[in-house]
Amino acid sequence: MGAAIPLVVPLADAASHGEQAVGGKAVNLSSLIASGYRVPHGYCVTTQAYHRFLDEGDLRSTIQMELQRKPMESMRWEELWDAALRIRSAFLRTPIPADVSLALLDAYREAADAALAVRSSAVGEDSGDRSFAGLHESLVGVLGEQALLDAVRIIWASLWSDAALLYRHELALHATKSAMAVVVQRLVVTDRSGVGFGRDPRDATRDVQIVEAVPGLCQDLVDGAVDPDRWLLRRSDGEIVEWHPGDRTEHADTPLLDEDDLGAIHRALHGIEDAFGWPPDIEWTGRGQEFTLLQARPVTTAAHREGDEQREWYLSLRPAKSKLDALRRRVVDDLIPQLEAEGRRLADEPLEHLSNVALAEAIDARAAIHARWK
Repeated sequence: MGAAIPLVVPLADAASHGEQAVGGKAVNLSSLIASGYRVPHGYCVTTQAYHRFLDEGDLRSTIQMELQRKPMESMRWEELWDAALRIRSAFLRTPIPADVSLALLDAYREAADAALAVRSSAVGEDSGDRSFAGLHESLVGVLGEQALLDAVRIIWASLWSDAALLYRHELALHATKSAMAVVVQRLVVTDRSGVGFGRDPRDATRDVQIVEAVPGLCQDLVDGAVDPDRWLLRRSDGEIVEWHPGDRTEHADTPLLDEDDLGAIHRALHGIEDAFGWPPDIEWTGRGQEFTLLQARPVTTAAHREGDEQREWYLSLRPAKSKLDALRRRVVDDLIPQLEAEGRRLADEPLEHLSNVALAEAIDARAAIHARWK
């Protein structure tokens, strides 16, 4: 029988414990460190801690009760949403076991109370044929012991979002056997961040790499909050093929990265591909000596997306903040005033003296108005 899996392990040692213990993201980050790349200091809360949380909080029975009411393929989306919400709510009100909290906070205190990035590392996440990107939570700027404990619970709970459940069902993965590790890293704040692709995800036969960059945190790009600059680089030598500036109000005519920056990203993409054996999809931050890798996973190309056709719809269930802000403005500034104005107009219509025919027409008109708003 093998040695017990620790509750928390240094990120540099995570790969030695295997993906079942630390998840895909932590394995890849640990392997980047071993390959000599600059990666933010951190640690991994293992799946052993997740299982301790489930067992001590009796959460397995909650999960089984919610997901065994009927077969998932028979659930309407609102039923699945409701079940997922009840599971996540149970996670968020369940205390973390004392031994898990102690191990987690001991590791946190060693980081000198720095602001943190707390991210999912589910088993099976960040592989070449499954793209869970965006389906699980990531939190940046976490500061303080209670905030860290709350963040870990939120990451664990995100394994049970409606979008994640739908995607696992589509891939024929057993939801109740899923497990979540959590990567906790020091938050690195620089003036440039972005992503890079070792091959074009839409057409792997093209001789190009793709680089995108935004001012500030990479999370702003991932969340769609900031429109990025975008470059196509020739895979063979890193030569710039195209540059498309982001749609931003400031400095839109000046590229966010220069040739030296792009050369460093080009070399990193090639180096990771040589070391890992797959074209990478990376997140990065910083320039020059501060160039830092935040994540590396295989590019999920179009050839791997058979059966992945609904993932974009699942992701739309968790829209970016910018989309939610736009929806709020439309509702508050446009739709509600329209609705109130139409309600006042209808209230002012004199109906008492209408003939039967005119009254029937008014009823039909109001039914049409109601249907349109509904």
